[in-house]
Amino acid sequence: MNTGRPSEIRITLNDEQRHALRRLAREAIGRISERAHFVLLSDQGKSVPEIGALMGYSAQAVYPWLERYQQHGIAGLYDEPRSGRPPNEPHLVAIVQAQTGQPPATFGYPESGWTVDGLLRHLRQRFRVWVSRSTLRRALPRAGFVWGRPKLILPQRRDPEEAAKVAHLTEVVADPVAIILAEDECELMLLPILRATWHRRGAQPRVLTPGQNRKRPIFGTVNLRTGAWHYRLTERKRSGDFIAALSDLLTTYPQGRIYLLIDNGSIHTSKTVADWLATHDRLHLVPLPSYAGHKYNPTEKIWWHLKDAISANRGFKRLAELDAALERHLAGLTPQAVLRLINSLVARQAQAAVAA
Repeated sequence: MNTGRPSEIRITLNDEQRHALRRLAREAIGRISERAHFVLLSDQGKSVPEIGALMGYSAQAVYPWLERYQQHGIAGLYDEPRSGRPPNEPHLVAIVQAQTGQPPATFGYPESGWTVDGLLRHLRQRFRVWVSRSTLRRALPRAGFVWGRPKLILPQRRDPEEAAKVAHLTEVVADPVAIILAEDECELMLLPILRATWHRRGAQPRVLTPGQNRKRPIFGTVNLRTGAWHYRLTERKRSGDFIAALSDLLTTYPQGRIYLLIDNGSIHTSKTVADWLATHDRLHLVPLPSYAGHKYNPTEKIWWHLKDAISANRGFKRLAELDAALERHLAGLTPQAVLRLINSLVARQAQAAVAA
């Protein structure tokens, strides 16, 4: 008499079942994902011994899960509930959720944020909840909390003259014959900017740092209508360097009124710059609203692009190497590419005035 499991099990899936199992194999963890692969491999025509060899299991370990899938579908791939010791504190997750949702200062503690030890002490003193550190660590994710660093934010400030400045800006970019430029300064450093990237597990990329960090100031100006990009590498960011960049612009654009959008940096508003502008009446500075440079100054988008293209995960030993990399990249930055980078409301308004 034939006893025991059949010599072979072969599962055939439809498209919907196959999609559901592939999703389970991607999203589930541990053994549930492996069991989903058992079924998928059987659907591909693999025998039970072949599946076991591929997945590192014996054939006897694979048979039950294929049978359970035949009988119960995906639900059969999950472990059945097991009896065990009841939790010491059945309401721990709810308590953690309510307490951790309030800063420690609410309860008179000096700490600015919760740690496992601080929360454990709080629960013991205030609620007489006696659980282990590991139990509390498991309860925190279930209560919706994760461990991570806070992020820095700028204070929510507004320029009291913002409305007037925006109105003037709108008037300026509507001038169809004027040259509309936006200027800003940036600093690239020898020290690399670290960005996340895909890499093999256990082989975290390593980026060399310079023995001594140095920075390269850049004065950059973009033509909002043509996409022309002008820049000057300097040793410092001072009023004299700003004036030199302005002189370059007057040489580049020898005729016509020039409007230059700028932020409220001190080098833009110094007496030295004001005296120089008094003798160069073709060039008009247009101050942008404070605390909103990323919104009104398209040059900011060029800096974001450069930092990712030049400094992300790439260190330099000398400023000359950084300068060379910068020059190479900017040489290939076409006006069309610049226009795509600076695409914003201000740039579109400047371009629409010419088209009209």
